Amino acid sequence: MKIAFVLYPGVIVSNKSNGIRSQAESWARILVRLGHQVDLVNNWGDYNWSEYDAIHFFGAGDWVCNVAQSLSSKNQKLFFSPIIDYSPNNVWRDILQYIKGRTKQTRFFKQCQSMTKVLARSEAEKELFCKGYGISVEKVAIVPLSFTEKYESIPFVNDKRENICLHISSLSQPRKNVLRLIEAAKKYNFELFLAGNPGTDAERKELEKSIGDNPKIHILGYISEEEKVSLYQRAKVFALPSVCEGVGIVALDAALLGCEIVITNIPGPKEYYKSCCIEVDPYDVDSIGKGIMQFLGGEKSYQPQLMKMVREKYSPVKIANELNMVYTNIVKAYQ
Repeated sequence: MKIAFVLYPGVIVSNKSNGIRSQAESWARILVRLGHQVDLVNNWGDYNWSEYDAIHFFGAGDWVCNVAQSLSSKNQKLFFSPIIDYSPNNVWRDILQYIKGRTKQTRFFKQCQSMTKVLARSEAEKELFCKGYGISVEKVAIVPLSFTEKYESIPFVNDKRENICLHISSLSQPRKNVLRLIEAAKKYNFELFLAGNPGTDAERKELEKSIGDNPKIHILGYISEEEKVSLYQRAKVFALPSVCEGVGIVALDAALLGCEIVITNIPGPKEYYKSCCIEVDPYDVDSIGKGIMQFLGGEKSYQPQLMKMVREKYSPVKIANELNMVYTNIVKAYQ
């Protein structure tokens, strides 16, 4: 199968740290492993669009309608991964808009209507598309994300766990909820390691101010791949108490490598762990702290069952086959 991946223009600002780009690159690599040709479309390139079995757009925006409209005369096998992170306030605003009958005028509705198939990463995201924006249920297919393929061969280690909590994210982003996680660590006296981009000097100082002189909370900042794997294998708990999150691949990777998972209770991310995690209210410091302490204190454990479930349900090859099936069904319909 010959497939084109088209990435939204704004990625030129964030470059490789962009999550939408990472999802597209991950899917491209595994599809190539399965024998498909995947072209990562370059605006400076020349393409015969009619030759593609699937043209897949990543990232929402007004650009989608313009490009899709131009392409539709050459190829109608158009797929769309909007990748909209779940935020409760936005969801209810959009559902209210739909009830009032105005959704069909929204830009996002028009973007989805210009596509043959829209892909959601979870049941919650599909519900947002359908109930929040009025997209037909038949138009939306669910294809989950996989864990990071390079971690698949790393052995599971569970006998050297340290009583620490790990968090990896863009630490300065308010939606990652790091300040409440810090408050939980201070209140419940557990050791916390914070890895990832700490932001500007001013944003890092805000984190440091929140930590104060607490010796158990560590800002690691950027870490190497080797350091990341080591932390995944050392930490007993990985916490992702985001107030806005789509999936949270870092938590899925942590589960694969043996961490217990404390996850935000907003719809979407928690679907990936079924009942093998502790869900917490991201707006409640006590909920976050008590959830983490249940694992650190030995009251609960879901490993290694969680690792086995993640490896079985979210392997790169399994997810690529699900994606391939979505493509294949549309290709057959146009034959």
